[in-house]
Amino acid sequence: MKKSLIALAALAAFGTASAQSSVTISGKFGGSYNANTSNTGAKSSGVVISDGDLNFAVVEDLGGGLKADVSIALRTRGREANTDGAVDGVGGRNAHVRLTGDFGSVMFGAVASPSGILALGGAGAVGFKGLDDGGELLDAETNGIDLLQYTTPTMMGVSGYVQFVDSIGDPASYGREALATTAAATVFGANYANGPIQANIDTTSFKINASTTTGESRVRASASYDLGVARVGFGYQTNNNTLTDVKQVVAGLNVPVNAQLSAAFNYATRDTKTLSTAATVTNKGWEAGANYSLSKRTAVAVSYRLINEGASAIDQKHTRVRLMHSF
Repeated sequence: MKKSLIALAALAAFGTASAQSSVTISGKFGGSYNANTSNTGAKSSGVVISDGDLNFAVVEDLGGGLKADVSIALRTRGREANTDGAVDGVGGRNAHVRLTGDFGSVMFGAVASPSGILALGGAGAVGFKGLDDGGELLDAETNGIDLLQYTTPTMMGVSGYVQFVDSIGDPASYGREALATTAAATVFGANYANGPIQANIDTTSFKINASTTTGESRVRASASYDLGVARVGFGYQTNNNTLTDVKQVVAGLNVPVNAQLSAAFNYATRDTKTLSTAATVTNKGWEAGANYSLSKRTAVAVSYRLINEGASAIDQKHTRVRLMHSF
């Protein structure tokens, strides 16, 4: 009897504690057919599981306006390939733990760092493979950075943040000198969201191996505006280091044709100036696509992308058809 009372008391205590928390499970899974060609005669095509995530989000109300939340995402691409299971099977993706209150929020995270200007500058187009894919035009997404971030409270639509970033695995993807395999950075930025307008601006100072200051810096700015009949976006980035100056621009248009169909277009350029010779190489590209929703969770997307590599005069053409389900 005594043990039963203890067990019931423990269960009641657990129920009281868990009532302060909420757990959400979500995810997506998508497959694509890709066809890639170039004016050099190179061709490749095939079927690939292009998307797959399982996300766990937990929020706990600590009282007094204080909340804690954790988000953990797993890459899920179905069966592991025999020769490359680390890429095609199950693995870690973005994760963070955060404390939020009247002071703003403090967050520790292990995340992939996006190219920065494409989301707003590209007008949030759905279904694109992306002009930042592999760093062919815009900066590529950098997988695997650790960061500590403080974000201020939002006032009149404006919030500021500072990030202390470690473990940037591929400095070259930022347009930086490839002098080391790891780097660190400090980012100061601000976001604005009010009605139809969204905007972001940030500045980044890089270090190599978290110890040697190189004088490298990056400034990014992007914005989008919802016109009702369409969303337009623009983004600009400049990155200066001791070897090159790199400037990137993207402009986007996203048009909701009806409740099910949306069409979008992005255009971007990348100018790379070598300081020792003052020579500038311009890469440019565009992509167009459409996204058709079969339901609130299932959609088919078709996109076409053309990138011209100015230095080599190579045209890269990419076509993709994707089926995606989210839950």
